[in-house]
Amino acid sequence: MPEFLYIILVLLLILAWVAGRANGLRQPRKESTGELAKHYFQGVNFLLNEQPDQAIDTFIRSVDVTPHTLETHLALGNLMRQRGEVDRAIRVHQNLLSRSTLNQQQLSQAHLELGRDFLKAGLLDRAERLFLDLVEDASGNFRQESLCHLVQIYRDEQEWRKAIRAAGMMQKTLFGRANNNLNIEQAHFCCELAKQSMDKGDPLDARRHLKAALRFNKNSARANILWGDLEVSALNFQAALKHYRVVPQQQSDCLPEILVRVRGCYDNLNDQGGLLKQLRGWLKDYPGASVLQSLAEVIRKKDGENEAALFLGESLTTTPSIKGLNTLLDIRIRNCQGVVQDNLSLLQNVLEELVRQQPSYRCLQCGFKGAHLHWLCPQCQRWETVKPIRGLAGE
Repeated sequence: MPEFLYIILVLLLILAWVAGRANGLRQPRKESTGELAKHYFQGVNFLLNEQPDQAIDTFIRSVDVTPHTLETHLALGNLMRQRGEVDRAIRVHQNLLSRSTLNQQQLSQAHLELGRDFLKAGLLDRAERLFLDLVEDASGNFRQESLCHLVQIYRDEQEWRKAIRAAGMMQKTLFGRANNNLNIEQAHFCCELAKQSMDKGDPLDARRHLKAALRFNKNSARANILWGDLEVSALNFQAALKHYRVVPQQQSDCLPEILVRVRGCYDNLNDQGGLLKQLRGWLKDYPGASVLQSLAEVIRKKDGENEAALFLGESLTTTPSIKGLNTLLDIRIRNCQGVVQDNLSLLQNVLEELVRQQPSYRCLQCGFKGAHLHWLCPQCQRWETVKPIRGLAGE
């Protein structure tokens, strides 16, 4: 018998025992105990023949739902949901809602679990209706959990305004989630709205959403990156730099994301001296391979290849990186010929392939790895947990 059936068997044994004990305390009749035993062994027979659907139907039909058995019913349904047996979990929880013996608190609990079943099954519209009912419930016992699930649904459906509103209705200490964590989520929802406005060519609306994002989270690097992009599209390069410069102070891990943007602004302003000063300051405060590469390229363009090579050689002795070594090889190859040039080119190709095969980002929460920055981890669905990988082959 599969492991899952063993687990169901144990749970249903407990359920039957509790129900039998409750019946015995309430009405010690042999007929009641005998009928329960009959249904129980029918259910076991179904399990042994690997017919869990029939077994579940037998048990939920025969075992009364009482305060003594409710938790076991819920545990059985939740186990099925966690195991991916969502249809069976739905059947168990719908059975609970059909029982007149439950009070309002217990019905709301079953209501919440059924909503979680629908959410797991991807039936977002049905889950949303159930959670909205619980939010409007006068008792408010499951309001917080329901709002948390609604935020998840609206995020998945990209209903950003609804997500902001639902998050705003939540108390800020749910499950130990700090005020700042909810604010981070709401700031990203605003950034998504700003991105939509930018794509539609509506800069005024985009600015409104970015201001809201920074009100929710003053350290939203994403909001300042988008705002900088907005200014670049309007050819306001000085204003764009103002927003880009703030990013490393807010989230230093986002610095590699803005380097190309910053260089473009300084190039358009014809201010190579300002760019050189900016990059030197960042390399000192936020050392990393990407900043080192950018600075070396600027030095090569301004002062020549020898100066760039000397700078890289000194830097790599203290902070070695494959990216920096590749840049140094690129400079040296230009000044070599024949076999030496061929060998250096071969080495450079090998190192480039090594870097290319390595992921650049990793989620600190679940370990997801990728080549690009994701503000929302595709795997664990957490905001701002994907960071650049540090080390010899990374930053």
